[in-house]
Amino acid sequence: MAAAELEHVTATQARTVRRAPVASGSWHLRTLAVVAAVAVWGAGTGGLGWRPLPPALLPSPAETWHSLVAYARSGLLALDVGRTLAQAFLGLGLGMVVGTGVGVALAYARRLGDALEPLLAALNSLPRVAVAPLLIIWFGLGITSKVLLAFFTVVFVVFMNTYAGVRSVDPDLVRAVQAMGGDGRHVARWVVLPWVASWVFAALRTSISLALAATVTGEFVGSTHGLGYRMVLATGVLDTPRVFAILLVLMTVGYTVVEAARRVEAYLLRWRPEVAV
Repeated sequence: MAAAELEHVTATQARTVRRAPVASGSWHLRTLAVVAAVAVWGAGTGGLGWRPLPPALLPSPAETWHSLVAYARSGLLALDVGRTLAQAFLGLGLGMVVGTGVGVALAYARRLGDALEPLLAALNSLPRVAVAPLLIIWFGLGITSKVLLAFFTVVFVVFMNTYAGVRSVDPDLVRAVQAMGGDGRHVARWVVLPWVASWVFAALRTSISLALAATVTGEFVGSTHGLGYRMVLATGVLDTPRVFAILLVLMTVGYTVVEAARRVEAYLLRWRPEVAV
């Protein structure tokens, strides 16, 4: 089967896709939602002259902001963010590569996949927090234990998505390529790869927050740097504004990276038909 012929068919199908219009006011609504949440938070922490909980339990937005500014001016915020993100993204990258590769391999090797699927599902159900102390014992308080914890958290999610994606390929598409003279390479290039890409990107978006959570959990258990380590120190002295400040940093970083991944996915998979509900 000629690659040019397949490219022509794919391009023709892509041109016929009509995309759903993007709501122009979505960013305004999102900004309004954030402002409303901060306003409610401020109103419930003394903004209206009524404060049911002390700052040690629930700080106000202003107290959290002042703590965040002091944290940044000390120079520790940049160092801790860099350390935590480096560990999270190293584990995320390794988990994506290994999970995708193993998922595709076992989906093609059906008998081996059927034999290993229960074991891998059991490992996936293992609480990641329970693994953290063991990794600390094996690899110490340094970066290795945190990277491996993030990897262990991510790899099974990516594997399960990739494995299910390859096995759910539409057989009619496979038969269509084969009827046009395509072999296994053409099926993998023109059917399996585009089909499973959506599953892999879905796993990526989910795994970003999981990798961050795993890294911070590892820093809780044992570390000398990172955002999780600073949260443990702040908790020990009841510095709740600092804890809230670190939570806001994690939320902002996580959302930014997930949004970046979503935009990359939208660009790379722009040939997919959009469904407007």
